[in-house]
Amino acid sequence: MNRNIEHKAGEYWERLDHFLTAYLQDLSRSRVEKLIQNGRVTVNGAVETKKSREVFAGDLVAVEQEIEEAAAYTPSQRLNKLFEDEWLLVIDKPAGLVVHPGAGEKRETVLDIFRHEYPAIGAMADSERPGIVHRLDKDTSGVLILAKSEEAVRRMQELFQEREMSKTYLALVSGHLRFRNGSIDRPLARSLRHRARFEVVGEDREDRREAVTDFSVIREFGKFSFVKLMPRTGRTHQLRVHMAHFGNPVLGDILYNKNRGRDFPRLALHAFRIEFTHPFSNEPVQVTSPLPQDLRRYMVENFVTATKS
Repeated sequence: MNRNIEHKAGEYWERLDHFLTAYLQDLSRSRVEKLIQNGRVTVNGAVETKKSREVFAGDLVAVEQEIEEAAAYTPSQRLNKLFEDEWLLVIDKPAGLVVHPGAGEKRETVLDIFRHEYPAIGAMADSERPGIVHRLDKDTSGVLILAKSEEAVRRMQELFQEREMSKTYLALVSGHLRFRNGSIDRPLARSLRHRARFEVVGEDREDRREAVTDFSVIREFGKFSFVKLMPRTGRTHQLRVHMAHFGNPVLGDILYNKNRGRDFPRLALHAFRIEFTHPFSNEPVQVTSPLPQDLRRYMVENFVTATKS
């Protein structure tokens, strides 16, 4: 059984695969490429098998997806646990794994694995996203909090809403920042032209939301920098939009970086640390996720290149 999902382009995209990866966020780039190669993608009604095809504003892109019959589910991986007690589970989410199901083809998500390993969460009132306290973008790796009960979900979400949660991200960003450290205080709102994006807006936008990001440069390389980002607010795409607005977009960001993924194979953003007071025990909790191999390798390779030149 098949179904079609259609998206009308609101702007020019230089590659079809980048356009689809941006709009079908629960699909990996490799899966998008296979759909194109297998003739499952049409542009304005014509089958398109070239992933590098340009997409113009107004083009109608359709993806034919197979709906498989339900079968016994066995996760392809286990949750990488960083912290656990009777109320909470904090995991190290790998890049490429979606937190919960969204639009597009059904792929394995953090929630799928969580349900399999902790079937008791199926009794929660929120049947669509049981135990989900917050989320990370598909290609963002690092610390993610899950809750084992409805009361734990409620209390953790209150911590986020009251900004009693300290989060630290590590990122590789294009170029060198104008300042070694500082704050970006610019309100955000959804783009009126490109609905998949958010943007910095002025006071004329009634839907604007406060967004503040503290930053610090850890090390500079030839064409990029390794930075620490500490959001004081938790807006969608906040770090990505703020860094792009500042002139230093995150490497591998196909939405906000003009290089559209040519400078790094995925979004070079990692949720490094989260700190909070436990809502049940009142004890301080600090959980850290090691920097992934792909980010470390990229910095080592560029450091070696710079020292040889």
